[in-house]
Amino acid sequence: MMKTYALFLLVLPLLFVGCGGEEVDVTAPSMKILSLTPEPTASEVCGAVEDSVFFLTGGETLQAELLFSDNAALSQYKIDIHNNFDCHGHGGAAVPSVPIPDVASQTTDWSVLNLNDLSGNSEQVTLQLTPPANVTAGTYHFQIQVVDESGNDNPMANFYTIKAINPDDAEAPQLSVSSPSAGSLSYARGEEAVFTGQVSDNYSLSEGGNGIVFLSYTDLSSGNTFAARDAFVTFDASTGKDAEFEIRFTVPNTIQPGDYRFRIDAHDGVRNVAEPVIFDVAITN
Repeated sequence: MMKTYALFLLVLPLLFVGCGGEEVDVTAPSMKILSLTPEPTASEVCGAVEDSVFFLTGGETLQAELLFSDNAALSQYKIDIHNNFDCHGHGGAAVPSVPIPDVASQTTDWSVLNLNDLSGNSEQVTLQLTPPANVTAGTYHFQIQVVDESGNDNPMANFYTIKAINPDDAEAPQLSVSSPSAGSLSYARGEEAVFTGQVSDNYSLSEGGNGIVFLSYTDLSSGNTFAARDAFVTFDASTGKDAEFEIRFTVPNTIQPGDYRFRIDAHDGVRNVAEPVIFDVAITN
């Protein structure tokens, strides 16, 4: 027994050395937040509450004082900001991919992807991040990732959400569905579903270029959500503050019979999101 224990003590140090007898660095670097302006708050994002959500109006600056540290040597940090309009990773409504109408005052989606060098085993950094003045409203993923010279990182740390607010229009539109009126519906595969209603807003629904009303559906057995193909209406330059809509959707013959949730969503021109209208739907053969 003593021989086995002695052999283990001899082998153990070898597990932490590489070629040439150097120790292998497997410790991830860290980030400490020294200050944040504005400070994040708890808020609902895609149906779930997140602890660290920043609210930023277009043209307003998020400033952060950060301290990066590593046991050996820092290498780089990355700033990644991209839109989360489709609630990717959250199972939210599936927004169809449609051409944006050519309208005045087109909003700008906020996107940042910056790589910056670091040195030593500790470095303090000041970040200043400003969304476009005419930013497309909505939720954005915001990640700060730090890597050391050995390639260690912690990709799921330092992950936040930013809710961008367009400075010209912060009010969500109103959505109503007049037909069908029932909350529980049934359609056979191959049958056409027709939804009619109205969207109203404080500004022209075309202002900004993101105005749309659309249908998505969720398979309740799997939780998967899909954009209903061609089941949408966009608001072009001729649209005012109020718009009636009709959405037609033919239930695919390939869909599995079962219980589904149909959801009608509407966005105004700067992409403020209306309260959705939801239907419980049974799909039959």
